[in-house]
Amino acid sequence: MKDNFKTVYFDNLFELYSLYTKVRDAVILVENFDRNRDMYIAPINQLRSALDHVFKAISCAKDDEPRSAYELKEAKEHLDRAGYDALELLAGSLGTGIIDKLSKYETATLSAVFPEYYKVIKPKLTAIKQTVAVIRSEKKGDAEKSFLTYFDQITEMVEMDKEVDRMIPSLEEYDNKRKDELRQQEKKSNIKQTIIAIVGALVGGVLVFIVTSLL
Repeated sequence: MKDNFKTVYFDNLFELYSLYTKVRDAVILVENFDRNRDMYIAPINQLRSALDHVFKAISCAKDDEPRSAYELKEAKEHLDRAGYDALELLAGSLGTGIIDKLSKYETATLSAVFPEYYKVIKPKLTAIKQTVAVIRSEKKGDAEKSFLTYFDQITEMVEMDKEVDRMIPSLEEYDNKRKDELRQQEKKSNIKQTIIAIVGALVGGVLVFIVTSLL
């Protein structure tokens, strides 16, 4: 193995390791945020293929440097695809999870207590899903555009999910208070209607009595 190739070779391996750690974290997050704890085959298959190429690269590094470099390039592409698959799954899972968590609250409650949902979180989720749609439409990831470019979006989605969880107690408190106020208003309205009905009945009875007396 030539010295210059050795340097490039190990640099590429180190780059693959950095990419792998991000992809691994993404796949773990997908599994953690899935309610059924399913094992997702698509990213795992890509990871398996990446591992095959890494060992092929190692096996021919001494005798066939061009082949070894090619295998590392293929390994990177499979790692990127694994990351893209995980990003797609996580965007769907987290997006659905956030919507489910907030679906019980009315728009008025969300606007009053959690305006960031409409101003920041919802638009950001939409933007990330659009990014995922673009990636999905490509049959093969751009070799110059690593999954590392998109990993920050996964971090953002996880933080958004945490922010939603942090806001749930406040939303519950506001929602319960609002429901209590509505119940009180309804109760007052019912009492008012009852009083009006009683007064109406009394007045009607008095009028009937007066008319009857005059006759």
